[in-house]
Amino acid sequence: MNGKIILAILVAISGAVGYVFYTSSQSEWNEVSESEPVVEPVSPTAEPEPEPPKPEPKPEPAEEPEPVEVAEESEPVDVAEEPVAPEPDLVQAPDSLAGSDATVKQAVTDLAQKMLRWLTPAEQIRKWVLTVDLLASDKIPYKHTPVKYEKDPFLVLPTGDKTYVADSGNYSRWNEIVAVVSEIPVQDAARYYREWSPLLEKAYDELGKQGSFHERFMKALANMRAVSEPPVGATLVRPHIFYQYADPELEAASPLTKWMWRLGPDNMLELQDFARNLSAELNYR
Repeated sequence: MNGKIILAILVAISGAVGYVFYTSSQSEWNEVSESEPVVEPVSPTAEPEPEPPKPEPKPEPAEEPEPVEVAEESEPVDVAEEPVAPEPDLVQAPDSLAGSDATVKQAVTDLAQKMLRWLTPAEQIRKWVLTVDLLASDKIPYKHTPVKYEKDPFLVLPTGDKTYVADSGNYSRWNEIVAVVSEIPVQDAARYYREWSPLLEKAYDELGKQGSFHERFMKALANMRAVSEPPVGATLVRPHIFYQYADPELEAASPLTKWMWRLGPDNMLELQDFARNLSAELNYR
């Protein structure tokens, strides 16, 4: 066979194989444009004529890039931070319960100075711990109280047949002490509580009770918050010295509940708000 014919056949076969490989390797997003020229198959009998060399394109003069304006970096502006006010110093807890009353008086002066006039002089920490333990049991201390609050006598209005109703003027008897307690900053009270907690726990251990003082304190605050609204126009009787509710269900309420009812609705709500806020502060931190 003529050598030229064999060469033409090899050229045709290699071109076909190359075309198949090229088309199979293309992605479906890179389709061949319809405007591309179609390659005619090479005839096996005709020798392909060499294409004339294409003239090399003259290089076009490169355009000078336009200058890019670079923004000047501005110096960072110092933003003045608002100074955080330091927390005021606390009166440090004494090392022991013995002889601690003078330090307790200083702490009360710092926290609620108006409370000083009602403090009983001796064993303040032990009395407060005992009071909290009783409140946690829904009781009220009648002896060894940490404060002695002088108030006007309890007033009643007769309704006939040896029955009475409480005079609403009784509520104002408690306004002063409730206002003093309500004005105590809750955050400061919580800080003092944490600072003095070891000494409070030591006084609670002397009672020989189970658990911790902190558990009893939180229970006392919860008991105060749980007291329902005071009854309106409830009838009273006086079988002996003290007045009692004529309704057995009202009289069966806990001593703590009946004491808070005697504060009046407004004073009771203020005291409950303080107990709620103090509980939240102690639970938050």
